[in-house]
Amino acid sequence: NRFTDCYSERQSGPIGGYWKYPLVSLKDALAPVLSKIQGLDRDIKEAYDHCHFPSEHGLTKDEAAALFLYTLEAGEYSFYAVLNRALREEERRKLTPWFSFLKLFDEALEKLPTVKGCIWRGVSQDVSKDYVMGAVKTWWSINSCSSLVKVVEDFLSTDGNSTLFMIEAANGKDLTGYTNYPDEKEVLLKMGTKLRVKSNAMKHGKLHLIHLVEIDNNDPAETPATAAAASLASSSSLSVSAAAASYVQPKPPTKTVP
Repeated sequence: NRFTDCYSERQSGPIGGYWKYPLVSLKDALAPVLSKIQGLDRDIKEAYDHCHFPSEHGLTKDEAAALFLYTLEAGEYSFYAVLNRALREEERRKLTPWFSFLKLFDEALEKLPTVKGCIWRGVSQDVSKDYVMGAVKTWWSINSCSSLVKVVEDFLSTDGNSTLFMIEAANGKDLTGYTNYPDEKEVLLKMGTKLRVKSNAMKHGKLHLIHLVEIDNNDPAETPATAAAASLASSSSLSVSAAAASYVQPKPPTKTVP
């Protein structure tokens, strides 16, 4: 699923050059990779037929269709899964066939409302050792998050270790209305998003909770905690623990922590 798809800790180099490409239609943008994704031609048609257009945010039909296509689910053959595997490649030249689509997708995201607040993402494995407090991580793939923790919870593994990321977003992009699943309240973090580990001090059963803060490149002072995020967690491990407990245990705790 988009909210918990494949995890990679590889720190590749920047993705450059795609912004120089001209804007073309969705069909033309994906022509170089059409043979790499099973059923892509059918999915492109579905995206054109069902995308949110006309758009109140000024998106063209090709831009709206690109967003809809990204959210279609088809298991390992899902468009987003193939795209994100390419974005995680260490050899950046392998990304060249995707440049026209990345240009179109980036243009679409720029027109969407910006989300500043608490969003959630998960991984169905324990990756806590990779997230040391104070470390800065760059996520090179496009990352689907939700403003509703329950959405992510439903896709996490129930029979093994899982990691839940609570993210203070500064430049998230609100996909509401443009996805195939409007109730999921999806927020996208763009490729190359930088995140600072604010806290990694909580393990609740098989759930690991990691608190991340997006580094806003437009703000030298970085992004202060939003009211929504502040209500869920502070920099203390106690607050993060409380957030994790509320996530896995909806009933009030029997003991009160002073």
